[in-house]
Amino acid sequence: MVSSPPDLLDHREAISRVLRDRTTGLFLDIDGTLAPFQPDPAAVTVSDAVRRAIATLAERLAVVVLSGRATDDSQRIIGVDGITYVGNHGCQSLRDGQEWILPAAQEFVSRIHRVAADASVRFAHFPGIYVEDKGPSVSIHYRNTPDRPAAAAAIDTFIDEHPAAKGLRRSGGKLVKEIRPPLDINKGTAVTAVVEERGLGAAVMIGDDITDVDAFLAITRMRDSGHIQGLSIGVLSDGIPDEVLTTTDYTLAGTDEVERLLVWLAG
Repeated sequence: MVSSPPDLLDHREAISRVLRDRTTGLFLDIDGTLAPFQPDPAAVTVSDAVRRAIATLAERLAVVVLSGRATDDSQRIIGVDGITYVGNHGCQSLRDGQEWILPAAQEFVSRIHRVAADASVRFAHFPGIYVEDKGPSVSIHYRNTPDRPAAAAAIDTFIDEHPAAKGLRRSGGKLVKEIRPPLDINKGTAVTAVVEERGLGAAVMIGDDITDVDAFLAITRMRDSGHIQGLSIGVLSDGIPDEVLTTTDYTLAGTDEVERLLVWLAG
């Protein structure tokens, strides 16, 4: 069993040192990080305290909400202006009202739409499966199914057999299967791009799932090379992937501790 890194709330000086750099980027995942998981992904919301803390921090830091969700969905949930929303694991970004989709990903959107549409038909009568068409990617959630192994197997079979899914990249998270463009794009490349574009001297990433590991590793690489100061923070939950525990510097014991940290930092 992999042991957890120490709790960041017991070592606040570690993040204080990083945030002294006025060119710090604060990268935040949503589901399982800023907000608890909900049976219905569309019902996810953040607390008013988190929202106010993010707005305050955005006055002095580069705050980036980095999610597998579409950017408009992330903006709907967070509801804070003046920050950057990076969606679809780096394929999309939204800043100051300007949305951008990675040109290389655009050519795959029609195929992904087709997969999403057919998945909606295929699983219309499968209890608890929810298909989320996000443009440059599609997520098939099965967290609400009574038999999760059977649901996961059915989704895998559907993807294996669908002609439009051939050659697309498959990935997964907590009780979700995803299909993305076959590009070397992930949360790690997104963090690296933001650091380089904005000339950041420090970066902090808070996340909880396997898709956040790429961001943790990117921050470690840039820190070890002397390019930035960096800190990776994992949010604990039942079934947290071992990869999160082995690639983070500190942890927080759930979304409530994330809120406590952000409120403290904002103050």
